[in-house]
Amino acid sequence: MILSERVPASRLMWLLAGFIVWSIAFVALYSVLSVGCVFGWDQVHFGPVSVQRAVLVALLGVSLAAGWWVVRITAERRRAAGGAGLVLRPFMETAAWMAAWAALASTLFSLGPVLFLTACH
Repeated sequence: MILSERVPASRLMWLLAGFIVWSIAFVALYSVLSVGCVFGWDQVHFGPVSVQRAVLVALLGVSLAAGWWVVRITAERRRAAGGAGLVLRPFMETAAWMAAWAALASTLFSLGPVLFLTACH
């Protein structure tokens, strides 16, 4: 790529997409956590788990599915860009694919504790 050549906005958005999904998930999950604690959702049980835990786990599942979707789309874009091997593929598509994987791992690492930590105490 020539230095004066501009990178299309869509390529830059795919570079950020995984972490945009992560940030939306982070804000949503911790907002729902706070709201659930204020309204006592941790005291209302839905089968063997509290309503609070069920909602948080559902949000985690949706977040991981959205992150996985970004990984799949960036992998398809990377494959369509051509080239053989990691180094020879276009830089932006490879970077977007790697960033999507990093964001998915970040989602699991930062939001995964809702599976086993106490919610409101």
